Amino acid sequence: MAADQWAGRTVMVTGGLGFVGSHFVEELLDMGADVLCLYRGERPEVLAELPAVPALRPLRVDLLDHEALRAAAATAPHIDAVLHCATLDGNMEFLLQQSGRMLDENMRMVSHVLNLARDRQIADVVLLSSAEIYSYDSTSPMREEDDHRRHMEYTPNGYRLSKMFTEVLAELYREQFGMKIYTPRPTNVYGPRDDFGTSTNHVIPNMLAKLHSGQDIEIWGDGSQTRTFIYVKDLVLAVLKMVEDGRFPTLNIGTDESVSIRDLAHLVAEAAGCSGQVRIDPDKPVGASRRALDLDNFYALLDFTPRSLKNGLRETVQWYQENLQRAI
Repeated sequence: MAADQWAGRTVMVTGGLGFVGSHFVEELLDMGADVLCLYRGERPEVLAELPAVPALRPLRVDLLDHEALRAAAATAPHIDAVLHCATLDGNMEFLLQQSGRMLDENMRMVSHVLNLARDRQIADVVLLSSAEIYSYDSTSPMREEDDHRRHMEYTPNGYRLSKMFTEVLAELYREQFGMKIYTPRPTNVYGPRDDFGTSTNHVIPNMLAKLHSGQDIEIWGDGSQTRTFIYVKDLVLAVLKMVEDGRFPTLNIGTDESVSIRDLAHLVAEAAGCSGQVRIDPDKPVGASRRALDLDNFYALLDFTPRSLKNGLRETVQWYQENLQRAI
């Protein structure tokens, strides 16, 4: 990566102690950037993993409070880029239970960040989007143009709606204010520092937590639904490259390695060195039966090779087991 393009720059990362945001903070510090790390919830264990250097300035801020966000940004005389990673998210069951809250809070956070960036004339703005924005009826693999401009549809999933409207707002701000706004669309992200401890966790940490506690891995639906995954550190490198390059305001981010949820359960068990049992629950919500992204632009941009799912799972399990030992 072109570390010299980030060295000496001041970057604001929202959700900076979160799963994805903390990896952006870590990578940017390694590249010599000054990082304004905004977070809402205390995560001292994550802060302890980040370098204790003067270039890191953690600030607790609720992004729903517009004035608090502006006050936090005012602590830096100049901000060169903002990476907006903060979001209210969760597994499919949590998404359906909290849809109204997700749409409301996620959109207000995006609006506050965009208006701050406009007023402060921040050169580069990244709004982390999601492959969830694509219609479940879209032809697979889905290209970047197969989005809200072609398939705008209602869904009871407030998270999906918030990502779609985030991209609509980004496009309108680009046109009206001439802002450089990037909306990367990652597939399912996994890796160290994910949420392993609550009912809101995603599929891979949920499987690991079940194995650790001696429970069966529960699969929603019949397990035939397929997904692709991207390791969190590879997502970070891809997004930073996206900004450095500047050609693609919107970019699919993932790998070609598609796997059924049933097969994923066995891969996770193998990585964890367990022989966990798999239990099918056909009554649980499953989302799309298949979601594959067209990655032509992604591979044209990359100057590195993303990890295979097997290697990424091995690194994730290693981190998970080491942190369990530290907690004992």
